[in-house]
Amino acid sequence: MQRNLILALLLLAALGAAWALWPRPRPLELSGTVLKNPRPAPEFRLESASGPVTLADFRGKVVLVFFGYAHCPDVCPLTLNHLAHLYRELGEPEQLQVVAISIDPERDTPEAMDRYAKMFHPSFVGLSGPPAAIAKVAAGFFVYVRKDETGYLDHTSTVTLIDPEGRIRVLYGQQLVEEETAMLRDLRAILERKGRF
Repeated sequence: MQRNLILALLLLAALGAAWALWPRPRPLELSGTVLKNPRPAPEFRLESASGPVTLADFRGKVVLVFFGYAHCPDVCPLTLNHLAHLYRELGEPEQLQVVAISIDPERDTPEAMDRYAKMFHPSFVGLSGPPAAIAKVAAGFFVYVRKDETGYLDHTSTVTLIDPEGRIRVLYGQQLVEEETAMLRDLRAILERKGRF
């Protein structure tokens, strides 16, 4: 009886030592703003050209979310162009999805926004919806929007990275998006780990 107890304790000690020595992946060193305590991304139900879309539809993928609008003269086309270039550089991976959400639903119908997003890459998804729904989703992603008298929309131009479990993990400011190199390195590392951080 005592011998069995000693053997069991030795086995537990050996398992504990093996677990402690088991190689674990090092935390990713990323260039964007990494959330130390990732939180679930706000769920949404918006419209694309082909019908309703929810964030849950992309579960299992790494998702890049950008808020913009089709009439934007500068930041939006520039950002989507950079995201398209990054997507092609990565080999157009199926496990990465770019989603562009309109902040101008009065002018951007779901069809118009989806067509706009697909101008940059056919796999991109453009979404719009009722103004109240858009305002709620934008607020959930901490996106600021202000319209001036000319119809120009000043807005947050951050790209938000959501992991395959639907949690906000990394925020990329405009400078990192435009520079591309650091974001490309981050995305390669994240995709190699299948979105596991």
